[in-house]
Amino acid sequence: MTEQANRIDWLERQLAQVASLITEDEKRLAAEPNRFSLQVSLRSWQAHQEDLRQELRQAKAALQNEVIQLRLSGRRMDGSIPLKLLSKVSYGINRALSYAAYHLRHGRDPGRGIPETLAQELDLRLSGLALGSTRLVFAGNVAPDMAGDSILEGALEQIFEVLKEPSEDRIRDLVETIGISATKALSDMLGELEVQELSAELLWPAPNSKVYHWGGSLEAVRLAHKKLSKHEIREPEPVSLFGEVTDLKENGALYIRSGNSKLKISYNRQQYHHIQKYTLGMPVSLKVLKHVRFEPLSDREIVTYKLVTED
Repeated sequence: MTEQANRIDWLERQLAQVASLITEDEKRLAAEPNRFSLQVSLRSWQAHQEDLRQELRQAKAALQNEVIQLRLSGRRMDGSIPLKLLSKVSYGINRALSYAAYHLRHGRDPGRGIPETLAQELDLRLSGLALGSTRLVFAGNVAPDMAGDSILEGALEQIFEVLKEPSEDRIRDLVETIGISATKALSDMLGELEVQELSAELLWPAPNSKVYHWGGSLEAVRLAHKKLSKHEIREPEPVSLFGEVTDLKENGALYIRSGNSKLKISYNRQQYHHIQKYTLGMPVSLKVLKHVRFEPLSDREIVTYKLVTED
């Protein structure tokens, strides 16, 4: 592990601890709103959190590119690759990562394709073709946003989770996180590899020193394609919710009281800076996507809400 990777790993662990302490102070302050010592403590932790985020932004900015390696094995995979297949694979990876990144940031798919500003921010490109079995090396911009997050990093994390997850329930949650367009792009690319009878292995050494790995066989490609292609995707319904904020959680949930109902609205880490403007008791109007699924065991519909945000 490099010194820079060690630093990033330490900063991310520190931020997680500080976020937990902030949540505790917010809960205590909600119960005792006039307690001055709690107000001071909360402001202190929030200032420390911002300092850590600034350090993390600088540390990640020092690592300019993510490097993702896709190794293909099979017929005609001898260190070269047919241009038609290269085009389809590159197109699939670009669409899967770009749509996932947009959905993580906004909670919905884009209306008219990937915005040019996001494409420039991700800066995805084929940076090399390694020797041996055909190994495609892709690079992209890892520079963090103002919250210290890299949108490409977040998209890659979710793509690996989707590929590796065996549980159908968890797959459904992940599909809601990355969106229908990213899921379809990933499924189509896997389908093409399966038709060509190619095994695939995806490797990504993340900046925080964690190494993500998936695949290595044709069977892995078939299984991943099967679980994504058979997954029934229902288009979510865009709705607006009105109510008062009753709880805020940094781990991805916002609760509001609407009439006699308490509603949970999930959000992605990349949307957190939108959540920071809300306070307990504040009246809000939220744009969300309403996801509905039928649970056969309980014979009922389950409704979940995902926050939608703009730039």
